[in-house]
Amino acid sequence: MLRILFYPIILLLIALSVTEFIPTVKWAVNHYIIYRYMAIGMAGYAVLSIVRIFNKNLEWMRTFSHELSHTIVGIMFFRKIHSFEAGVGSGVMTHSGGLRFGDTFISLAPYCLPIFTYLLLFLRELGASSSLYIFDIMIGVTVAFHISCFRRQIGNYQSDITSVGITRSYLFIFAMWIVNLTILLLSLRSGVIDAITDVAVNYWDRLCDWYKFASRFIVETFSKLSL
Repeated sequence: MLRILFYPIILLLIALSVTEFIPTVKWAVNHYIIYRYMAIGMAGYAVLSIVRIFNKNLEWMRTFSHELSHTIVGIMFFRKIHSFEAGVGSGVMTHSGGLRFGDTFISLAPYCLPIFTYLLLFLRELGASSSLYIFDIMIGVTVAFHISCFRRQIGNYQSDITSVGITRSYLFIFAMWIVNLTILLLSLRSGVIDAITDVAVNYWDRLCDWYKFASRFIVETFSKLSL
């Protein structure tokens, strides 16, 4: 049943996400100064990534974040974690039990869940207003790091992707990246908690509006046909 419902659900999520993402980007462009420190952090990561000392352990960090993403989402779906290994270019996380419908989320988490960025966004909520620029720089570093992980690790050769299905995987990853980027842009504007709340409420309100429109359209169509 979940496999049958996947496509309509994910396409609906993409539609909701895009309609929320577009006005968020427009606002961000008009208020780009808010994101200057994040941009500095992203540029800083780009410079550091070509420094030999930093780049030496970067591949291990990418593998570690990959397996850590599997682990965190696995725990969220009440999976029992049996092993966690991260080496240079290869790693593995094994699990069992828990909620079965979480398989897609667990398998694809490394490709669409910027865990270090979200960690800093929540820590940013605790920071003093005078130190928020420090968090924003660090957030920029993590955003660039996760983008580099995505670029290096995404591909049809990944068992995470083939186990879910190539088309299903890329649709899911695309939808989640739009959601993540929307939350990121809103978080630097009003905080991550408010951002997540606003996105959830806006999605629900828009979904209700679409349902009312569709219901009215169907009723009016059948009324005309009956006449």
